Amino acid sequence: MKKYSHTDPDLKPFLSKISKIAKRVEVMKLPYWVFVQNSKLVGIVIVGQEPIQLLAPPGTSMAFVELLDTEQPTEIIGSFATEALKLMSQKSVAYALAKFHFEENAAIDEFKKLAFREFDDCYQMTCQLDRSFKPSEELEIRRVEKEEMRQFIELTEEFMQGSPDIALRKAMEHISELPDEFLNSYFDMEEFFIAQKNAQPVGILNINTRKGRVSNVGVAPSQRGKGYGRQMMLFGLDKLKRTTCKQAYLRVHVENKRAIHLYESLGFTKSERYKRLMWETD
Repeated sequence: MKKYSHTDPDLKPFLSKISKIAKRVEVMKLPYWVFVQNSKLVGIVIVGQEPIQLLAPPGTSMAFVELLDTEQPTEIIGSFATEALKLMSQKSVAYALAKFHFEENAAIDEFKKLAFREFDDCYQMTCQLDRSFKPSEELEIRRVEKEEMRQFIELTEEFMQGSPDIALRKAMEHISELPDEFLNSYFDMEEFFIAQKNAQPVGILNINTRKGRVSNVGVAPSQRGKGYGRQMMLFGLDKLKRTTCKQAYLRVHVENKRAIHLYESLGFTKSERYKRLMWETD
């Protein structure tokens, strides 16, 4: 199996087939390596540092491992996983994530043989923004200013408690460690909102109006069951629609039945289910 770094001129014949991934990674200025077997793409390894996923303290070296051709024989998939681990060891990677469609059991099994463990099981849900989304005026929902981002992070840490989402729970362990530089970049990428009732914060919401993504919605534990999550979602969907997004999407853990029910009642449907595996150094 051959390995090409992103700076290797011999990678050029394959770039058109990975253009979407390459453009996304190059914007983030991350190095990557492409693995090829008999002139066919097999997979890619992208190396970066936290807080890309926020699953470890900032500065921790991490990697994404992506199988580009799931039709490859299992022995080739296993070989790719082995070579990916060798590369990550050379780069002193502390942990890695590999993402699969939930039915790609043969590939998942090959990675599990090499100490990757199941970490995440989620739906991507989508909603067509072809109707009106009118929140009530029960809540005062205001946009967060840049100097309020630390307060927003503290509320997020509190209001996202109790989720069955392992990735979310792990992120909450490190969210307060985010450096100011990252918070400033984060603020520029998304829009952040705090919902208040009687001048008291009861919920948080952040959305990406360029991509149509609902990134986070959370309600204070003592205020749940009052419909505040629904009102914030309506506010967010209305905001996305007014910024010309045609479709909204979000990620939700398959065990988060309550959230899934809410999203479906708002018009979201399950468009994809995927699993992520994690590998960690001892």
